[in-house]
Amino acid sequence: MESTIISNNPVESRYADSKFFGLFALFITFIVFGGFALNWLSNPSHLGRVTLWTGLHGGFSAAWYLLLLTQIKLASKGNYSTHKIFGKLSVFLVLGILLTGSIMAYEFYHRLAGFGVFNPEDAQARLRAGSFLGGAFLQWLIFLVLYVLGILNIKNPAHHKRFMIAAAIQMMPEGLNRVIHLLSIPGYSMFLFMFSVYLILMFYDWKVHGRLYASTALSFVLFCLLVLTMHTIFKWQAWGDWSVKMISSI
Repeated sequence: MESTIISNNPVESRYADSKFFGLFALFITFIVFGGFALNWLSNPSHLGRVTLWTGLHGGFSAAWYLLLLTQIKLASKGNYSTHKIFGKLSVFLVLGILLTGSIMAYEFYHRLAGFGVFNPEDAQARLRAGSFLGGAFLQWLIFLVLYVLGILNIKNPAHHKRFMIAAAIQMMPEGLNRVIHLLSIPGYSMFLFMFSVYLILMFYDWKVHGRLYASTALSFVLFCLLVLTMHTIFKWQAWGDWSVKMISSI
């Protein structure tokens, strides 16, 4: 009954949302930043491998997470004029993330191909390369879709913030991957953790608002699509052969 009372009271509902989404975004940001920090502290030599494009990608991504936290804070205080101005800035950050991420993936592929890990003459290496390329680009594509959906729903705060939060969740693997490798735990642990993060969001929707928002459900479906694709199509030899052929021709 408590969820019904809160959802019927706009003031209490806005306060609950501001508090929850602020802490939720902070938690996601902490996990992402913490993954990189732990990796660098445990392996300081990795800092020497940071290239220009990797650094720029990291800078754009970090700025986007910090902007997300700022936007939530501005919205909670009702400072919508500044929120709108900063929202325009996010477009450049997203474009920067996607552009530098694509160049970084291209650079990373050719570096590992040179080491033989992604040797284009080896079928298993092509399979590994295809899985990496497919996972990276589909992750960024879904991130872009969620961001665009957030922009399109800018006049509907409930959907707008849920799509933006989902976009932040979508980028979590970049930090989580470091923790997975550092702790030497199974790769699927990352997806289980992200699944748990979505469960928290869905539980909040149901507990506080007495419903599951369509934006939350759609975001979760897109996440499941990523997981399913990475464990099916991106593990096909045909996909690996095709993706290596495409990136080798660029």
